[in-house]
Amino acid sequence: MENNKVVEVVQDGLSNRNTIIPFDDYLELEKKNAFNKEMYKSYYMFDDTFTTHVITNKSVKGYNGLIYPNRIIIDVDKGEIDGENLQNYLRHVCNELFDFGIDSNHVNVWFSGSGYHVELLNVFGFQPNKNLHVKVKATLSEHFSFGDNIYDKTRIIRSNWSLNKKTNLYKVWIPLEDIWTISYDEVCKIAKSKQSYNQYVKTKPNFYATLNSQDIIIDPYLQSSIISSLNNTASLTPTRSGETNSVVTCVQHIFNEGPSQGSRNKNMMRMISSWKRAGIPFIVTLNGMVKWAQNELNTSEIERTVMNVYDNQYIYGCDDAILMEYCDPKCIHFKRKDYVLDIRDVDSLEDTFTEYIMKDFTERSVNINDVFPGGPDYLFKPGELVVFSGDTGMGKTAFVQNLVTQSKKDTLFLSLEMNEILIWRRFVQIAKGQTAEWVQNQYKSNPDFSAKDVLDHIKIMVIAPEIEAVKKVVAQYQPNILVVDTTDEMQVDRFDGEIQKQNVVIDALKQIAQRNNTLIFAVHHLNKASAAQGTVGLHSLKGSSNVVQKADKVIVLKGNRNEVYRTIQSEKSRDDGKLEFVTEFQPETMTFKRIEI
Repeated sequence: MENNKVVEVVQDGLSNRNTIIPFDDYLELEKKNAFNKEMYKSYYMFDDTFTTHVITNKSVKGYNGLIYPNRIIIDVDKGEIDGENLQNYLRHVCNELFDFGIDSNHVNVWFSGSGYHVELLNVFGFQPNKNLHVKVKATLSEHFSFGDNIYDKTRIIRSNWSLNKKTNLYKVWIPLEDIWTISYDEVCKIAKSKQSYNQYVKTKPNFYATLNSQDIIIDPYLQSSIISSLNNTASLTPTRSGETNSVVTCVQHIFNEGPSQGSRNKNMMRMISSWKRAGIPFIVTLNGMVKWAQNELNTSEIERTVMNVYDNQYIYGCDDAILMEYCDPKCIHFKRKDYVLDIRDVDSLEDTFTEYIMKDFTERSVNINDVFPGGPDYLFKPGELVVFSGDTGMGKTAFVQNLVTQSKKDTLFLSLEMNEILIWRRFVQIAKGQTAEWVQNQYKSNPDFSAKDVLDHIKIMVIAPEIEAVKKVVAQYQPNILVVDTTDEMQVDRFDGEIQKQNVVIDALKQIAQRNNTLIFAVHHLNKASAAQGTVGLHSLKGSSNVVQKADKVIVLKGNRNEVYRTIQSEKSRDDGKLEFVTEFQPETMTFKRIEI
């Protein structure tokens, strides 16, 4: 590999991002800072276009150029398991690698200061690519049970020999042959001093160069195993729903739903905890979880999870965020909500918060500034419910269509007010920036014409489904974005009045967003009074109190339907700041253009 690659380096805290240096300079900095300070580097390497992007944008966010393979690092996270179980899990990971055919000489093990980083040479033969991060994640997820989510394009990872401030231990190299016998406490003892660094690096100069060189040429003997994209379809075999009695109904609903991709482990831990507290023996719980998982999870992973919960006394109560999604009025605990309060200690809160801020949401988020350039970044993130509203004729649907067309994210668009002919023509207009007549003429006269190159990421559904069916469809296909146009047209089994129906729909959409980590755009009508008066605000939405409470963001379109100008404004935005800008709506092409006033 050429030596002209660059990496991002972060020193003295995660807030100090966006510093780009040549990789060779980074290696010198790594040696200089060894056992001295906290430091991180980017997971991948980049060329000069990355440097230009960061200088121009003052951020690594939004980079869409080539990514170059570095070492492939598998994060064996300690999480909430004890040291002994962590060691066993590390051994399991390594055995799985070796069983797959990876040469042990191509594997390095680093203690990260709490868990482990298992480092692989490029045995898969990954090549530079804009979507390299997708290929890496897809490949590891397909072939191994331990695939995780650290492969984001601009992900950073702790540098070798760096201090972990949470544990006050250092990231140190552990000989592979030692992991089968060494205890976790012994590893921690090594990580408290320069013993490992002095033993290997200082006394063996070639050791460090070999360990870090990116120029080691190996035959990519697993190249045929590369998976190009994630398979987002979950194999959901229906389970027998059975009868749900009045005791801990949330856990019963989770079991009956089956394993949903993106939430399997979290849901499984809650079921195991409930069964353990009910006195169910370990082996019975284990067998039940294997049956429930329906081959969606590796048996050894299930066993590790069951053991973890039984050994560590995990308890989840009515206030647990996940169990609340499955809450049922039938439950005997429903009124009191006292089925053990979910009390989180400082360690747990800090771990959750750190995990959140370390995530790079760029790839799965929609940045309003990417679609309508000229303003600050404003992200619609995975797991959020974003409600769009405005008076009739403001172009709410067209605005959302512009967002998903330009985002290039996998989108399921529920067009419940327009038929597929009309909604598709409008999508093509937006993507091509052309009139309806132009689109129709192209399809009539040009047999080679297709919009697949610009709209292949969008799937459309025009039959209004039951809300429960939507839950199953999203769990199965796992779209990045779900669009509901409009919430009025969603079908609900039983409801008493339109307001209650809207509340049921909004509650369900919120659950779908959080459970599947899916970004939901919901087009929502104004209430009758606001529509009649022409006033638009936070309390103008139909069923407003519940909508406002459950939505993460509320975006309204304001203006005069007889004019072209539209003000796009956030009425609710939690911690993401204020959004407000003016657009010119061009009805001929169904497009919006940001303008300066």
